[in-house]
Amino acid sequence: MVPGITDTECRLEQLRYRDLHAEAERQRLAALAVRVPPDRVGVMETMQRRIGALMEQASKRLQLVRTQEATERAAAPGTLAVSK
Repeated sequence: MVPGITDTECRLEQLRYRDLHAEAERQRLAALAVRVPPDRVGVMETMQRRIGALMEQASKRLQLVRTQEATERAAAPGTLAVSK
């Protein structure tokens, strides 16, 4: 053991080391499983961009709906306004 490092710290570092190696192995296996043939890379990038754009639009619309619902609830007859 190194002077200045407690047994607990040493064990924590061992656990982190094992976790790091386990994560590296998971990522290595995932990379092997997801290999995209070179001729498909362009198609995949295009699809990812399109899906990303659609997700962004959907997110903006949902936010707009939530804002409108909150405004409608606040403006509903019989609703008391509370100020702080």
